[in-house]
Amino acid sequence: MNSDNKPSLIPFLVRSLVPMCLLSSALAENLPTAEEVVVTATRIATPLSQVGSSVTVITADEIRRRQYRSLAQALRMVPGVDVVQSGGPGQQTSVFMRGASSSHTLVLMDGINISDPSSPNGAVDFSSLMLDNVERIEIVRGPQSTLYGANAIGGVINIITRKGKGPTRATLTMQLGNNTSNRQQAAVRGSKDRFDYSLGGTHYKTHANSVTPADLRNGIAAEADHYRNNSLSTRLGYHFSDDLGFEFFGRYIDAKAQTDPEVGFGTIEDPDARVKDREYFLRGSGDAVLLDGVWNANLSVAYTDYSRRNDNEQQSPFETLQKTQFNGDTLEISTKNDFYLVEDHVLTLGAGTKKENMDNSGFSIFGGAFRIDELSKADARTNYAYAQDQFSFGERLFGTAGLRVDDRDDFGSELTYRITGTYQLQETGTRLNGSVGTGFRAPSLFELHGFSPNNFGTAYRGNPDLDAEKSFGWELGFDQSLLSRRLEVGATYFKNDIKNLIETVFDPLFNSTSDNINKVHINGIETFVSARLHRTLSARVDYTFTDIDSSDDSDRPLLRRPRKKASATLNYQPLEPVDLYLGVDYVGKRKDVDRLTGSTIKAQDYTVFNTSLSWQLHRQFSLDLRVDNLLDKHYEPADGFEAVGRQYMAGFTATM
Repeated sequence: MNSDNKPSLIPFLVRSLVPMCLLSSALAENLPTAEEVVVTATRIATPLSQVGSSVTVITADEIRRRQYRSLAQALRMVPGVDVVQSGGPGQQTSVFMRGASSSHTLVLMDGINISDPSSPNGAVDFSSLMLDNVERIEIVRGPQSTLYGANAIGGVINIITRKGKGPTRATLTMQLGNNTSNRQQAAVRGSKDRFDYSLGGTHYKTHANSVTPADLRNGIAAEADHYRNNSLSTRLGYHFSDDLGFEFFGRYIDAKAQTDPEVGFGTIEDPDARVKDREYFLRGSGDAVLLDGVWNANLSVAYTDYSRRNDNEQQSPFETLQKTQFNGDTLEISTKNDFYLVEDHVLTLGAGTKKENMDNSGFSIFGGAFRIDELSKADARTNYAYAQDQFSFGERLFGTAGLRVDDRDDFGSELTYRITGTYQLQETGTRLNGSVGTGFRAPSLFELHGFSPNNFGTAYRGNPDLDAEKSFGWELGFDQSLLSRRLEVGATYFKNDIKNLIETVFDPLFNSTSDNINKVHINGIETFVSARLHRTLSARVDYTFTDIDSSDDSDRPLLRRPRKKASATLNYQPLEPVDLYLGVDYVGKRKDVDRLTGSTIKAQDYTVFNTSLSWQLHRQFSLDLRVDNLLDKHYEPADGFEAVGRQYMAGFTATM
């Protein structure tokens, strides 16, 4: 799987699984599957087979059976998606989609854009996003700025929570594990007359192993880096009539993690460094069906609020003293209107306005002398409008064509477009799909207006003349069903050219700023084989190859994006109430930065096994077990940050 002639994991898995499938196909039952419907790819509920974009859906059933606790856990097995966590639970977690930067992935939660305006690059930290009360996760790969605006160069991740329906139903999950881990999750949902409700909450706590690997502790004993997360979510709806309704979404996150941030003075191990994080996501939405169904209108107001505090006392004059506070909030008002004016066409017109604010303060002192202040405060407003035609011709050809303009008051306007199409040959079980489009990332508030001085007389100053990062991308692929849909194979080639990449640069006096200096050409292929080996056994293998050509005067490498990534899953259900899952995640070699020296290195590849067992003893009671890093692999997803060793959690789920 790498250049040093070690055995390749994916060809081995493919050679193993495909013959197994062919040998077992005579025994397998032809079980029909329900048509999957997705929303994110077109902003209209659409059968997955009619979507031209590359989409992966993680359902509530998969979350339950595989016992994913966090969004990061679930995303690790998605093709084209790389998850990099700087240590264990609660540590900084970034997502790279199809080789694009972590700031090129747009994240939605019930339609709320949860980008963090106080972050230096505006990206989402995935470390505290739990999966309580989540119905499904939709991942759309490729540029999506035409429907979603800035930061959707690599793709979009949309987390959709559960909606109440029917009689009141309550669930309770209790789990315990090693590293003094415990997790409690409760939810209640249902509906009565015109009112529906869904509420959920999670408490998760663990004393994970140290973030710092042994070779960087300089003989100092390891101390567990604790993590605690409390999350609450709600989704409420009221229908005044069949044609008029209102929904409210809300999520609150309160998390605290111990970290080991120091580099260069004594040991990196730090027993009192911690990050406290609070997040609010709120959205109110009204829907109306007008003109006898010709016009479906939506008006929504969304608000997000981030508050992140870093604290680190000095244990000696040479250690870090840190007191920083990062605050950011966003208010967005938008409307979406779907018009069914012509048969086989749906015209969508949308518009909105968004106001972002950043207020960062505090200071850090390194080695008793070097001080950096956080004195950044800025805001920006973005107005936008978009149009999309979703069309079909007969029962074979489906597609979309869209155009959007975004205007932000501190850097200007951007025009984006996207065209998608898919063609079905039902007689042969073949589906062809493709898309072409553009995307962009707006410079973050910090990159434009940030200010961080230090006591050596130099400073970081934002660059208000930055241009947006811009991309042009396309993809072409196929899915093929064989053996009465017991075997499915597919491949997608993708290409994405990104220019004006923003980097930090220094002048001769070591003052720094941000500038558009880099461009990259990304191309690759995503392939999969999915097999129903037996009525009790199914398997899937995904393989992604990504080639990144970065070209600028300084030849800066793009970090933490492997050329080769693979995953394999095996589901075994020997009895109807028993479900056994095994997952294998392979991450190939990639460029990284040495945590101690700051030099560019080639990080080693690694393979991690995870497993889970669910046993439904009664329709209202099940036993659950999940083991992460089954073989207790020692590896560093980011250089100098050690992943957690073998971690198991076991417990029960009761439904009332």
